Amino acid sequence: MTEAPARDAAATRRRILDAAIEEFSDAGLAGGRVGRIAERARANQRMIYAYFGSKDGLFEAVLTEKVLQAQAAVTFDAEDLPGYACQVFDFYRANPRMVRLNLWQALERPDLLQSLAPLSRAMADKVAGIAAAQASGAVSSALPAAALLDLILALTYGNIAQAGNAALWPDSQRTALATAVSRLVAR
Repeated sequence: MTEAPARDAAATRRRILDAAIEEFSDAGLAGGRVGRIAERARANQRMIYAYFGSKDGLFEAVLTEKVLQAQAAVTFDAEDLPGYACQVFDFYRANPRMVRLNLWQALERPDLLQSLAPLSRAMADKVAGIAAAQASGAVSSALPAAALLDLILALTYGNIAQAGNAALWPDSQRTALATAVSRLVAR
């Protein structure tokens, strides 16, 4: 008698997350189906609930993972906000599913990102960095630090009506972003 192969919980969880990223970026939270996620992940639907508690919990896990990925990929320098904006732009252009996830999140769970501890800490650190750069005179203080960061991130997405396929964002849009942020922060 041969022994059954050991189950790899970490690999199953990873497959579920990967499948959920595809499903939620394609269909959003409301349109996403647990059955399709399970099928894509080659996992039992019960495992989704065991690992994530609910479809909402899985959506939150997907967004947390993608936010942490973005935070790790982008270096923040409060004295080079145009460079930061271009890095964010480059990250989203290279990860168009992330843009779609953010659009769905904004429509279906608008308060979710603010409730994610890793994101709130990172945003608070960025606001504090901008405030310090403003206090030192390196960055304009015409706008409060938090408002300035919000505007920079809003500009990074460009025209939201055309954000759908970030992989097609042109370099001219990146250049315009750097110019706009440079003007926002100039003393």
